[in-house]
Amino acid sequence: MNKQWFTYLILLFCVVAWGSNFVFGSILVRVFDPSIIAFFRLIFILIFLFFMTFRTVYRTKLNIHNFIWLAIAGFIGISLNQWSFYASLQFTEPVTAALILALSPIVTALISSYWFKERKTFQFWVGSFVALLGVWLVITKGSLLVPSVGKGELLIGLTMLSFSVFLVFVQHLSKSIHPATITWYSNVFGLIGILPFVPWKNTHLVLSVPFSYWMLLILTAIIMHGLCTYLWNHSIYKVGATKAALLLNLEPFIAMVFALPILGHSIQTLQLVGALVIVIGVSISLRTKTKNLVGDR
Repeated sequence: MNKQWFTYLILLFCVVAWGSNFVFGSILVRVFDPSIIAFFRLIFILIFLFFMTFRTVYRTKLNIHNFIWLAIAGFIGISLNQWSFYASLQFTEPVTAALILALSPIVTALISSYWFKERKTFQFWVGSFVALLGVWLVITKGSLLVPSVGKGELLIGLTMLSFSVFLVFVQHLSKSIHPATITWYSNVFGLIGILPFVPWKNTHLVLSVPFSYWMLLILTAIIMHGLCTYLWNHSIYKVGATKAALLLNLEPFIAMVFALPILGHSIQTLQLVGALVIVIGVSISLRTKTKNLVGDR
């Protein structure tokens, strides 16, 4: 029991790190181009992952078919995901971005059900509708009219969709490839995929960026995308993927807490209500999935 509590503390640490990344990302896009952030983050992430995954990757033998799937996963789940995440924070508040991204467990389940031919229960669809209602409340600010979706909301929606597709790819690839190998190669291909979009003519401007912003970029890259991803993937085997996914619902609340002192953003009542509705909806859907898994066993 004590070991399980320690595992939950590790998962909670990861959720706090990921939730705060919305706020820190909003700070970084003030001085860096989104593609430049993604480029340098991936470099430091790969340096970290090299020492963590070298032995496993070296021993793994892959064929052309594996590399093609890893490349697709890297371009969608890393290149597109990283760029769209930071690009969205140029146009929308971190809390709103966190609320929209909170739909990723449901979208992942929907894509997974289509990919792996899984049937969903009525309760799952009810939970999905409730979660979508929570996002609707935040975007429309309580109005029943058609929401005025801005560029930021569309970009974070793309982030959420690319992340969900990536998780399904990982689920598929992990049947024959070790997770550490998937993590390494997906980030390598992710770095390759972001290269054409980096404004190389303006990269000299980063030399004038204060050292404090560079430290923030490096630390968030290593801790949030490198260390936390590594800890998360190794911890979900101990408590189960579904229970771990429920903790991800705390990300919007974490973003609210960090945005208050760091960015000076007040917590709006509608955002809080929307976050609660999303948490309820996602919880209903994931609990339905848990029952199905138990039944299959």
